[in-house]
Amino acid sequence: MAAGAAESVLAVTHAVRQDQFGPSLWADVGLRLVVYSVALALTVHFARGRRWARTALTVLLTGVGLASLVVPAVMSLLDGQSVTEALSGETGRIAWAFVAVRLLHIACVVVASVAMYTPSANRHFARSAKPATLPAHP
Repeated sequence: MAAGAAESVLAVTHAVRQDQFGPSLWADVGLRLVVYSVALALTVHFARGRRWARTALTVLLTGVGLASLVVPAVMSLLDGQSVTEALSGETGRIAWAFVAVRLLHIACVVVASVAMYTPSANRHFARSAKPATLPAHP
């Protein structure tokens, strides 16, 4: 989530410097706030051992989120753009900052997705799934 937030800050900062802070940017910022708020809520439930949160994170962030990061870049590459332009949508010096943050963001999503299914994560969810036992009455 931190990599995504950093990417958002970078995009907004760039837009403000280019004097492009208009309604479409506000809509994008609002959408990102909703997405990251949902991701944070799901992460909290994940940490509490809610299996449904792991499933939701997998579908929404790994599936939909990762696709939103990778598919447009692949399509841009197929249209003949450079890797830098495809990953950042920009040219020049700022493009390299976008590329670095975007690649970090993609790597973090992949690593987090794998980590959600490690043996230790599975043990965490197994402990959380056990029903509480009531003490025996004397």
